[in-house]
Amino acid sequence: DSYMQEIDTLQCTQGITDYHDIRITNEGNYIIQSYDSLYVDMSQIVEGGHPNALVKNILRIQELTSDHEILLDWLALDYLDVANYTNLNLTNNQFSFMHGNSIDIDEDNNLILSNRRSSEIIKINRITGEVIWIMGGPQNEFTFINDLLEGFSKQHDARRLDNGNILVFDNGNEHQPPKTRIIEYEVDEI
Repeated sequence: DSYMQEIDTLQCTQGITDYHDIRITNEGNYIIQSYDSLYVDMSQIVEGGHPNALVKNILRIQELTSDHEILLDWLALDYLDVANYTNLNLTNNQFSFMHGNSIDIDEDNNLILSNRRSSEIIKINRITGEVIWIMGGPQNEFTFINDLLEGFSKQHDARRLDNGNILVFDNGNEHQPPKTRIIEYEVDEI
């Protein structure tokens, strides 16, 4: 409050709550993220996969009311096929799956998530949790037109602008040569 007295503590109901981003909705709800780790039989998922791999940093997004009731509980492994993440070493006995670093509420009330680990932006249905689209990364569904670097790399802070475009802070770690930039994309979601 205005006297610097703590009035509430926010955390996801599972996993380790992450500090990267939080959204407070017009209704007073909170959208926050956490990370879980699970042992997964990756030998059933990819050739040469470890039978008891520790999959770390499995992103969870939760929307909670001001009374801490769960409205959305999105766990990445429930909606994304880890086998499609060919940029990760899926045969190791342990690996990190995701690094969510921004959450935005889109103009249609769904969520836009930045996953830095795989250089992708994911649009998520805020009611069902289903993935609407993926931009960038190993599961890219878009063609980058008029972008000399053909997309972003290890980005931060994907946000929908009032004009409908998406603004991205492109860290550019994997561009050759590495190049950091701010880039605005006009997105044809159809």
